[in-house]
Amino acid sequence: MGQKWIQSHRGTSEILRTLLSFGLPWANYHHHSTPRLRLGLKSGATPIELPDRFVTEACVAFCKCGKVGLMSPIADMSILENSVKIAYFPPCEESPQAVSVAKALVVSFVAFCSSADRREHMLYPVDGEQSAFEAESLLSTVHDPAHSIGKLQVLLLLVLFHFSQGGLELAKELMSNVARLTNELAPVMRLSEPPSSPEGEVVPGCPGYTESTFRVLYWKSFMLDKELSFRTGTPVLMPTESLISVPLGPAESPVDYLSRLLPTCTPQNFPTEASIAHLKLSLVISRVYSELYDSHSLKQSDIETLRAIRALDDELEHWRLSIPKACRPSLHFPDLPTQSTTDVELLLINLRYHHSLGCIHQAVSRCRPCGPMTEALRSSLNLSVRASVSSLEILRATRFTLSRELFWYVAP
Repeated sequence: MGQKWIQSHRGTSEILRTLLSFGLPWANYHHHSTPRLRLGLKSGATPIELPDRFVTEACVAFCKCGKVGLMSPIADMSILENSVKIAYFPPCEESPQAVSVAKALVVSFVAFCSSADRREHMLYPVDGEQSAFEAESLLSTVHDPAHSIGKLQVLLLLVLFHFSQGGLELAKELMSNVARLTNELAPVMRLSEPPSSPEGEVVPGCPGYTESTFRVLYWKSFMLDKELSFRTGTPVLMPTESLISVPLGPAESPVDYLSRLLPTCTPQNFPTEASIAHLKLSLVISRVYSELYDSHSLKQSDIETLRAIRALDDELEHWRLSIPKACRPSLHFPDLPTQSTTDVELLLINLRYHHSLGCIHQAVSRCRPCGPMTEALRSSLNLSVRASVSSLEILRATRFTLSRELFWYVAP
């Protein structure tokens, strides 16, 4: 149906035919018996076996070079490296729960890498899905609040793993745990205040973690929550409204206010300038969902829907123009910087821009054509189709194939 719809608007597409020749991303996704597998793991009958340390160290090295995954889920590489040491050679003074968190972080990280590594010629010698469930099993034994941020890091990795595998229901289920943890930690971490410094203060009772670590984890989780909501059609779990603690001025938008709460960008650590741009785009996407796709928005009149579309289109364009020209996304493929087809950050930012634009203007399909509105509706719908076609064009031109992770992350 989707292919026919695109062809009816744009004609026969060699782009689509080329991409489909790679095979459908979900065709080889093997669905395990999830309840039985989880029950077996949580019973503790089988001890958790860590991946070969060489594989783990290789994953860490790839991640440090930025060669694993479309979205880097690790808030602090030094904490990951320390967890590797604890997991493989637990010090006598470490508590059993601290060791469990370290092992869960290692296992979930390797599972994530096995699915997210875009170099398709290399297969990881691990069962990613088994590893993911083992990490979840380890987390079920950790109840000390001192390890809440460590659990949050592991849960984010698990959500990304299942997301990249196309297991959206599992990802959404785990995302509810992420939302609960962030909601509990946000007041303690002073999330509603602008960051005081890139380093942040040490979190009381959480050895090795700082407020800035939590802030990075929060906003990465926030971004993923919005992507999941669009793909599952379910409400967001981390609404932007919960972070706005004061009345906004007449000229201040929620995006402007929340942008001040984003992590501080430093050259030594995450996040990068590109990831800050992604996070700001997530603030726009959050408004797109709440104003055009949330249950209350479906009751809007046609005029109200069109006004929301125009306002969100303006906000998205304001975000686009805030990106430096050298890497600014564009709807027209020939206008893109040449490195957009070889740099995964630029590739992703273009695809997410296309997806956002398409979602904004696709909502016009709910409006009834009537008199002078007819042409505006047709124009908006054509823009939505153009955004989808632009994504197909850039995917055909890029040297990155349509991997499962790429598909599930950018597919509307």
